[in-house]
Amino acid sequence: MHIRIFLITLLLGLPTWAQATSEIPESLYSDLEYVLSMPSCTTAPEQEKLSALVHFVASTPSETSLDMHNRDKATGGFHSFTLQGDLERVLDYAYNPDIPVYVTMPSSVREQEWLTSNVEQDLLRLRQGLTSPEIVMVRGSEREIITPDANTGGYYTYKQDRAILAFQGPTGPVLISVGCQPEPSDVGRKGVVVGDDANWNYLYSDETGLTKTGLGWVDSYMYNAHSILVFVADTSANVVRAGSFKWLNAGWAGMNMVKSNHIINGIKRFSTDFITVLESPHLPEAEALADMYRHFKTDSLENLREKVAPYFTALDQSGDPATKTSPFKKLLASGEYLASMSRAELVKVLVQEYVKKHVGREYWIQVAQVSDPGSVQP
Repeated sequence: MHIRIFLITLLLGLPTWAQATSEIPESLYSDLEYVLSMPSCTTAPEQEKLSALVHFVASTPSETSLDMHNRDKATGGFHSFTLQGDLERVLDYAYNPDIPVYVTMPSSVREQEWLTSNVEQDLLRLRQGLTSPEIVMVRGSEREIITPDANTGGYYTYKQDRAILAFQGPTGPVLISVGCQPEPSDVGRKGVVVGDDANWNYLYSDETGLTKTGLGWVDSYMYNAHSILVFVADTSANVVRAGSFKWLNAGWAGMNMVKSNHIINGIKRFSTDFITVLESPHLPEAEALADMYRHFKTDSLENLREKVAPYFTALDQSGDPATKTSPFKKLLASGEYLASMSRAELVKVLVQEYVKKHVGREYWIQVAQVSDPGSVQP
């Protein structure tokens, strides 16, 4: 693989960045700015302006972390990782309108919805870009709620403009996802990670502030954020090389509290679980997951709460200190937490518990397949 990349480098006349220093190359910033213009640009993207970025991701060793210049007062960071498999599998699960985003990004995304009509149908066109000589691009705006920050416990709701591009690269298909947050998020609210973050158990409250001791009073915001996620397939090696470029300005009183290592740790948090899910040989077929999701979305709220109840009983009885903090201790003990959950939140618990079992993570309730007679067991 390294020999092939070196040959491609010579043929294209591009510099080799595999031996990169602690920062990304200066020459790459203009390419990043071009990609960041995609969500709002009305012209078709030019593939030659993407080649240097694709090459950089393809030639950077896996698990490389690099600093980036600040952008619009936002701190930057880059991290690379490698996924065994093909880009079709990434599309089938991570960019499938019938499968919620949190299936492949369980420690990053609580909830996501498209605000632009017809985007769900447009996403299905991305597969054409894996074989077509032309770039296939989908644009739209979305609303996203993230999981609690592993350090502060704060979680945020925000809107962002998105562009997703699929096209043919030098070693196989390429997928680029771009997100730009144009305005500050809603005020941060208190959440907690219950137990090991790797088990994806989170609690959320409507209280503003941060859960971390001494910061309960803080009105924090994500002021702006920009991200570029690049997947470059090497079909002959059956791997996908990925690189995540991210800038984030978040804090309180107008001050950015984000450091480069926070950005990189956040990318690692995402990529670890993304790999765990998509590389699992026991992950249910995409259509089976989609069927389950559709089934639960049409179930009655009464049935959903009955199925989910054992999950919160198990969390409450786990003895984890997070469940005993305010306001979660009272919300769990009184049953108010379960009673106030929306349909989307109830469905999320069931779908994630089902996925946990199949990818080898600790789970609290047994969620049967849709076709099975019983649906949930403690």
